[in-house]
Amino acid sequence: MSPFSAASESTRLILDSLPMGVLFCDREGVIRFVNKAYANLLGEAPDALLGRDITEVIPHSRAQVVMREDRPEMGELCQLGPGSAQPVVVNRIPVRDSAGQVAGMVSQALFNDPQELQRLSAKIERLDRKISHYKRRIQASLAPQHSLASILGESPVMRRLKRQAQSYARLDEPVLILGATGAGKELFAHALHAESPRAEGPFVCINCAAIPKDLFESELFGYARGAFSGARQDGKIGQIELADKGTLFLDEIGEMPPEIQAKLLRVLESRNVCRVGSVTAHTVDFRLVAATNRHMAAMLHAGSFREDLYYRINTFVLEIPPLCERAEDIPLIARHTLDRMGLEHVRFSPRAEAAMLTFSWPGNVRQLHNAVVHAATMRQGEVIEVEDFPPETLPGMAGQAAAPAASHRGWSLPNIHGPAGVAGHYQEFSGRPGADIELQGIMADAEAVAIRQALAAHGGNVSATARTLGIARATLYTKLARHGIAPERAGLTRTAGR
Repeated sequence: MSPFSAASESTRLILDSLPMGVLFCDREGVIRFVNKAYANLLGEAPDALLGRDITEVIPHSRAQVVMREDRPEMGELCQLGPGSAQPVVVNRIPVRDSAGQVAGMVSQALFNDPQELQRLSAKIERLDRKISHYKRRIQASLAPQHSLASILGESPVMRRLKRQAQSYARLDEPVLILGATGAGKELFAHALHAESPRAEGPFVCINCAAIPKDLFESELFGYARGAFSGARQDGKIGQIELADKGTLFLDEIGEMPPEIQAKLLRVLESRNVCRVGSVTAHTVDFRLVAATNRHMAAMLHAGSFREDLYYRINTFVLEIPPLCERAEDIPLIARHTLDRMGLEHVRFSPRAEAAMLTFSWPGNVRQLHNAVVHAATMRQGEVIEVEDFPPETLPGMAGQAAAPAASHRGWSLPNIHGPAGVAGHYQEFSGRPGADIELQGIMADAEAVAIRQALAAHGGNVSATARTLGIARATLYTKLARHGIAPERAGLTRTAGR
């Protein structure tokens, strides 16, 4: 007997009043009940549908499949009526008798109003676009912003570092990047990810110096629902989990609290993360890149950084030199900064260029970039002068660009010519207290004399002098400022003596 054959009149009235369509067919696929909403979707009267095979009414019906497999099909989009009819969302559910055997199938049509379906479809489409938008934003925020090609610097040390980074990128072992603030550690971290097999995965950057100590654990490892008061009800994924299939960059890892260091070590060894307040571990697959401007040997000696973690993260080491040790790159970086500002026509005066080359740049590339932006903004014409640079750099730059002739520790330049030369002066001072320090001064004076003579020989031409001495032009500028030598005056001296 059909489950609907004995239905009371009140049951039929209830089913007919529902906004959703309801249809029941027995084990043989014969329609035994259909309410008004379903019949309207099929374009027939309810009585005209009873006793007919469901495939006669709905040729593509999956009723027999659902009954044979005894498995419901939920949320299927199906066209029930004539060819031009709007599709509806259908649920197909097997019906069992008192013995637990499949006796038929109930089909639910969730929408009998095409306009309602259209509204829902439009809403789903809007949500899909919004999800796609947020997905693109998340992917963009977790993508590397720099590659090796975008890192400026053609000095020998930078070329060597780029080759080294390219080799490290192919591997999956941790990399420790050392360098002063502003030297470009984060740029190399981005490049390591961009050049690695994990480039399509996320690049998650965490500044350990910017996270409050009481939030460190939940930020790195995440937390479960209700882990602590004020926590999100649905919990939060940690930054380490977010880096799954990608790269985790821990900037300023030397600022990480000791108790977090121990937990990070366990994650690196087990590749499992357990959120705060949870006992369930999540497997993570990431490559670690860490960076610090701290002196790690001193931290290990003081006990502020775990030795076992240090040896776990320093499989490969990249040491970024300060800008003052690669002065050849200064003009390139400064020019690039102007070009990015759309100031291709603006140039530096010779005095400003020489001052940039001789300034120590304690803030490294970051300070140089900011200083050039400041100078470009403050310039009066198409040429940037020393005076256009920020006040904190101007005294040092102007002082070094126009330094007086050198005198070392209160004694004048010794005459190192003649048979005794430097060796004679070394013998003269070697028996006195502080002889090693004075020897350094003598060697510096010898260098200054050699530079003056080479400059005089080339009429003050810095490029020719640098070639003669076998050093880069930027290096020569640094030495000129150190010794207080003005190339123009050296050239005039040579000319006057001819």
